[in-house]
Amino acid sequence: MAFRFAFITDTHLYPDAPENFGDGAQQQKSSIEICTELILQLNDFQPAFVIHGGDIVCGGDGFGTTSNQHEALLLEAKRLEKQLDAPCYYIPGNHDLDPVSGSKATYLDHFGVDGLGYSSFIHEDLRLILLDSQEVPEDLAYGHIGERQIRWLQTELQKAADANQEVLLFSHQLIFPPQELQGLGARIDNSEAVLEILDRCDCLLATFHGHLHLNRVVKRKDVVYAITAAMICYPMMWRQVFVESDHIRVRSCQLDLPAIVAKSAAATPDNNHARLGSGADREFVIRRRQK
Repeated sequence: MAFRFAFITDTHLYPDAPENFGDGAQQQKSSIEICTELILQLNDFQPAFVIHGGDIVCGGDGFGTTSNQHEALLLEAKRLEKQLDAPCYYIPGNHDLDPVSGSKATYLDHFGVDGLGYSSFIHEDLRLILLDSQEVPEDLAYGHIGERQIRWLQTELQKAADANQEVLLFSHQLIFPPQELQGLGARIDNSEAVLEILDRCDCLLATFHGHLHLNRVVKRKDVVYAITAAMICYPMMWRQVFVESDHIRVRSCQLDLPAIVAKSAAATPDNNHARLGSGADREFVIRRRQK
């Protein structure tokens, strides 16, 4: 029953960008090269599937793209996806919204599942739940989970319990921010309501997030909450996830693009330690429940 999958996030695709954003740390001008190397590494890893944690492209607020550019970037991301040897599942990030209208419609046209931004699937004895935390009218940095989706989440968790499945959950913004990252821009604004549901669930093992462009892992009530660094800036890492019968091991893998990684690191050196995280933020073990 052992298998492996990959978690990637914050690719921020924008190859025709007028500049590298984030004070030069984000390497949008090299984003095709970054995505190409990422795909090579993913194919070499041979995952059963890949999950993208959002901010696929540079839409939303802050990049100056037009609606037409936004859709062209989404189409380019779909083109790149065809080079993957494994299926890829997506959740939207705040920068996947239309930069002019704030709408999620174009994202859903290309990446939605049955017209929705949230979905789930089962692999072996794991149920993987992908939340859409962009139930907001525009890019507001923080996320929100609407009432309909919360009811759907409750149903999914009950299905998992009934089937004796364990759960991994994914959302772009944070459900449980570490103490150092409590600001509203880091998290889902109704995260307390989501946590109340998750706290009643015995089958949840861990949650995975992007958004903050850093590696960080915290634990709450035996559940691991993991934030993963961005592909677009230092340290340019993604997660390798190895699922075994009694544990799940997570490793961080850096892109083999030393010149681009170094350029990003040199742009904002004071942020590099926080983005990289500690050894325990980059490699950790999730203990599975005894069945």
